[in-house]
Amino acid sequence: MAKTGDGESLGTAEGAVMGRATHTLHAEDPILNDTWAIDLLGPASQAQARDPEHEPLTRKASGFDFRLILAVGIGSLRYAEDEVERCAARGIEQYAILGAGFDTFALRRHDLAGSVRVFEIDFPDVQALKQDRVKASGKIPAQYPIFVPVDFETMSVNEAITTAGFDRSQASVWSWMNTIPYLTNEATESSLREIREIMAPGSRLVLNYSGEVPLTAEQAEYLARLGEITGGGGEPFKSKWKPEVFEKLLDSCGYRVIEHATEVDLNERYYAGRSDGLFAGMPSRLITAEAKD
Repeated sequence: MAKTGDGESLGTAEGAVMGRATHTLHAEDPILNDTWAIDLLGPASQAQARDPEHEPLTRKASGFDFRLILAVGIGSLRYAEDEVERCAARGIEQYAILGAGFDTFALRRHDLAGSVRVFEIDFPDVQALKQDRVKASGKIPAQYPIFVPVDFETMSVNEAITTAGFDRSQASVWSWMNTIPYLTNEATESSLREIREIMAPGSRLVLNYSGEVPLTAEQAEYLARLGEITGGGGEPFKSKWKPEVFEKLLDSCGYRVIEHATEVDLNERYYAGRSDGLFAGMPSRLITAEAKD
């Protein structure tokens, strides 16, 4: 979960929204049409995102193709939103986003405004900057999320979200995307157990994590370089999980795994037949789970 650095950027949160903005503006058929992403960037980043030559030139200069991991991140968010849509269709009216960062679901989903309340949980400084940029955009969002500011080192997520109006007697859907690799195993387990305590029967959880799986030489080299980049920015990778171990963890925390998907599933569902060659090129593990009775 990203913290602010200099008050202008948010490390991985800023990078993620930059990727979504670039994808939305320049892809022929966006996997996730994030029309609000550009508005959550600072002025310099907005100019870069609008320039169709910026990403190719940056890729060439750095020798690093961020598109491989960008496709995993965007595909994972689309995977989560598809599950939220299914939950909304069966009457679930509460959606909680853990480590929300610059997520834009509430801002742009006019089709679900009024029927699904969105709770965004993150550090107070992250949320303050996001709110400032939403106001500065001058745009009217589909709905404002319910901001749940939490200092994860000293505060209880359950207490904070309940105070914000979350109804623990009603079913909910939670997403926890593109965050777990930056947490220790202990922190991940603690969070899974905590939020399970306030999930009513029938609630769903969608998440992704970094799997400890066999890699090709090219994948290992790429992920090592990515780790150097994120670590150099103060956000090192801290965890990998064997898939069978993560499933056992979820079971012990009170969840039943419904689907355990991979980057292969992302490519089949969202990237097949694309003319731009975009695909999820790095290993990824995604889970949809349900709170056990």
